[in-house]
Amino acid sequence: MKKVLNHPNMADSDIKKALLTAAKTFLEAQGFTGAIHWENRVFDPSGLQKWASIFHIPNQPSVVTLGTGGLDRETGFLQIDFNIPQNTGDGALNTWADAARGEFIAGKSYTFSGQTIIILNTGIGAGRNVDSWFRKSLTINYRADLTRAII
Repeated sequence: MKKVLNHPNMADSDIKKALLTAAKTFLEAQGFTGAIHWENRVFDPSGLQKWASIFHIPNQPSVVTLGTGGLDRETGFLQIDFNIPQNTGDGALNTWADAARGEFIAGKSYTFSGQTIIILNTGIGAGRNVDSWFRKSLTINYRADLTRAII
């Protein structure tokens, strides 16, 4: 029996890696090197003047084509939370949001290990206070097609 190397479980992790690699590159270009909180990692922002956290939230895939070896479409979003100390204004946050909208533009694609994701849209939410930080959350919506395994 023939097996497809692009198994959906492998592609799911490649989708996440494509998004996280793009986000890391973007954040480091904005001066966040060493100030990124990754999911399920210990992180202490004390002493920092800015930091970002990243979360990948996939939706349940939908069927695009039927049968073994068909396609499933995954949609979801990557959330980047920009954080600065409270009472310092939001100018820097707006600059980062503008830069992100310039990087993660609708139609742009990113690929990791042969799996491609396409950006659908990017937007920033309202600011809010969280602990002693002022935060704005950037949402990057995406889609990707996954090849279903042949068993």
